[in-house]
Amino acid sequence: MTTSHDASPRPSAWADLPARSRLLHLPTLKHWILVPLAMSVVVLALGFAATTSAYTNAEFNVDAWMSLHHVPWMDTVSLALEQILGPKGAIVILVVVLAALWFVRRTPVDALAVVGITGFGWVYSLIFKYAVHRQRPDQGLLAHPISNAMDPNSFPSGHVCFAVSLTIALYFLLRHTRWGVWVLVVGFAASVFVAWTRVYVGMHYPMDVLVSFPASIAGIFLFAGLWNRLVPPVLAKVPFITRLESR
Repeated sequence: MTTSHDASPRPSAWADLPARSRLLHLPTLKHWILVPLAMSVVVLALGFAATTSAYTNAEFNVDAWMSLHHVPWMDTVSLALEQILGPKGAIVILVVVLAALWFVRRTPVDALAVVGITGFGWVYSLIFKYAVHRQRPDQGLLAHPISNAMDPNSFPSGHVCFAVSLTIALYFLLRHTRWGVWVLVVGFAASVFVAWTRVYVGMHYPMDVLVSFPASIAGIFLFAGLWNRLVPPVLAKVPFITRLESR
């Protein structure tokens, strides 16, 4: 398994066109179908294993212990992140990112790529949610339930998948700058914290948040391969995009 080099040549459809965007070609894997497929199979296997009563009971002990040790400031932070990275908040973030890259930086290809990477990695988690259909922890059994479930499916965490996907998308955008590594490190640290808060509020079991990382990354691997093969030739034929890119 190998990844494409950062210095990959520009797609042929853009060879003779000036462009401001950095993401005409996304970093991808040589085996960009097989690897995410294998990762997805592993995630599904872990999901089905996690639905067994013995495993669920063991994991619920973690949720129950954390519910006994809530503190007010952490409750506030966790619930704020729940709203910010929930479905409505995530859509607002994507719209803001799209507008900033398209209208402020005037890089429409980057705008579409970043939103596409983030959105696909996030939505890809729905495959596992509805295939595994693991029920969330029973709020009635927690000492201090503070959150209301948005849907009954617990595996994996959509909040964590969104955080991971946004981190990778921004890293791809900034990977040639001095900020690239920092974005990756800080973003993944923030994603781990989000994962912790989702268990803290009792909305997920530990396995749910752990598998959110490979689940979203598998989706991004697949998206990058599809993007490189399908999207640049199409965008090169859209006049208002090529005009904006060449200014």
